[in-house]
Amino acid sequence: MTKTPQYQEAPLWESIARDKKASRDAKIPLGWKLKPDQVPDDQLNVTNVPYECGILTPKELEITNSSARSLIDRILSREYTAYEVTLAFCKRAAIAQQLVNCLSEIFFENALEAAKSLDAEYEESGIARGPLHGLPISLKDCFQVEGTDAAIGYTALVNHLTSKEDESEITKIMRQSGAILFCKTNVPTALMSGETFNAIYGYTSNPYNRNLSSGGSSGGESALLALRGSPLGIGTDVGGSVRIPASFCGLYSLKPSFGRFPTSGIRDSLNGQEAVRNAVGPMGHSLEDIEMWCKTVVNSQPHLHADPDCLPIPWRQPEIPKRLCFGLLFDDGIVKPLPPVTRALLRAKTALEAAGHAVIEFHIDEPLFLDSLKFALYRSAAANSLHGVLEKTGEPWPQGYEILGNMANDETYPKATVSDLWKAQAKRTEYSKQILQKWAATKNSTETEREIDALIMPCSPWPASSRHGFIYDNYTSLWNVLDYCATTVPVTHKAMSGKIIHQKTWLPAQFPFRWLGSGCTRNIY
Repeated sequence: MTKTPQYQEAPLWESIARDKKASRDAKIPLGWKLKPDQVPDDQLNVTNVPYECGILTPKELEITNSSARSLIDRILSREYTAYEVTLAFCKRAAIAQQLVNCLSEIFFENALEAAKSLDAEYEESGIARGPLHGLPISLKDCFQVEGTDAAIGYTALVNHLTSKEDESEITKIMRQSGAILFCKTNVPTALMSGETFNAIYGYTSNPYNRNLSSGGSSGGESALLALRGSPLGIGTDVGGSVRIPASFCGLYSLKPSFGRFPTSGIRDSLNGQEAVRNAVGPMGHSLEDIEMWCKTVVNSQPHLHADPDCLPIPWRQPEIPKRLCFGLLFDDGIVKPLPPVTRALLRAKTALEAAGHAVIEFHIDEPLFLDSLKFALYRSAAANSLHGVLEKTGEPWPQGYEILGNMANDETYPKATVSDLWKAQAKRTEYSKQILQKWAATKNSTETEREIDALIMPCSPWPASSRHGFIYDNYTSLWNVLDYCATTVPVTHKAMSGKIIHQKTWLPAQFPFRWLGSGCTRNIY
C-alpha cells in the first residue's frame, strides 16, 4: 500500500509574513536591484556600496550626500527639482533596503507623482508650499500613511491599510509643509526593543557592521539614514527609541518632552498607557536639520487643530550665555560603559573645556530604584497587550521578549493592579523631585554660579550591541520616566572590525536579571 505524503500547511503568521515581505520587495524596480556578487554575505561594512554599485548617477550621489536644509534651498533656487531629489533618495533607499533590511513600506511611485505635482505647482506660482518644500522624508512604521500598513511588527496587523482620515497628524503636517513622504521603516515587534526585528521582515542590521544592531525601536530609520537613503527621518521614543538608534549609527536626534509635538494617530502597542508617554522625534545628519524640522512642526500650531495634548508654546530663540557649564555622567552605577563610549565622553569634555566651557561630574542616585520603577510602570500593560495581538495569528513570542511572555502565560504571576500603578506613579513623582533638587544643587559647584545648563552622558553602554544582545536601556529611559528633553550628538566614529570581545559587560550582583532573558551580551568594539 502506497502512503500519500502528508504536507503540513504553514502557520498563518508565516504565510502572512511571506506575502507581505514579497509585496514590499516587488516595489523595488529591477534597475535598482544590486547584483548578487556586489555585496558578499561576509562583507560587514556596506556604507561604500551606494558609491560603487553603479545605480546612482554622480548628480544623485551629490543630492543624497547633501543636508536637508541645502536640498530645500536648491529646489527653491531651481538648481534641483523636487522630482530629481525624490528619485535620488528613492534609489538610495532601495539600495539600503537590500543591504540592511531597513524598510517596511515602500511607496516610491506615489512619492514621485507627488514630487512631479509639486514641481508643476512651483513652476506656475513661484511660491513654496511650505518650509519643507520638496524634501523627501522617511517615517517610522508606526506613523499612519494613507494606503499603507502600520503593522508595527505584528503579522496580525498586516493588510489593515490606513485611510486618509486616519493618517497621523505628523503625516498631515509634513505634507502641508511641502515634504514628500516616500517610505516607512522597520521596527521591532510592538516597538518594544532596543534593536529592530520582527516576524514580518526580520532583522535590521547596522550598515557599519552587519553583525551589529542598528538600535531600536527606530532602527529602520537609523540604518536608512546611515546609508544616506533619507535626508531626514521621524521616529518615536518611549524608552530611548530615537536616541539609541541614532547613537548606534552616528546620527543626531531629539526626544522632546511630551506635548511638544503631536502624537495623535500614531499606531501604538500601548494605547491609553500614560505612565510613561510616547514622544515624536526627528533623526538626521545635522543639528541644523533637526532644528528646521522642529521649528516647522511647532509653527504649524498643532495644539489648535491636530492634537489636544500639544502645548501652546511658540517657537523661541533663547539667548545662550557665552560660557556654559555641563554636567558629565560617566556611569549610571549599574552597567559600566565600554571603553569606546568612555573615550567619546572624555573627548567631548576636552572639546568643551577648550572652547571655554566648564564641565563637572554628575551622579545618579538610586539607579536600581529606577529599574524597579520602570518595571512597575510598564509590566502589566505590555505583557497583556502583546499576548492579545500575537495569538490572533499564532505568532510566537519574539526572541528577547521571554519575560513578557512568561508574565502573560503564567496565571500564578502577580498581576499589576490599578493601585499598583498609582503607587508606581507616586514614586516616579518623588524620584523626579529628587533629580530636580540634585540638578538645582549643582549651582553650588559650577563656576558660572548657575545650575548646569545640560547633562552629558552615554546613550548606551555600547557603541552598538551585537545581534539580539541589547539588554539595557536605563541610560535613555531615565529621561522618559522623568519626561526631560534629550538629544544625541555624534562625537566620534569608530571603525568596528567585528572582533567579539569575550567579556561580560560589568554588571553588579544585585542587578535584576529578570530583564536579561538569556543572560549578558557579548560586545563588539
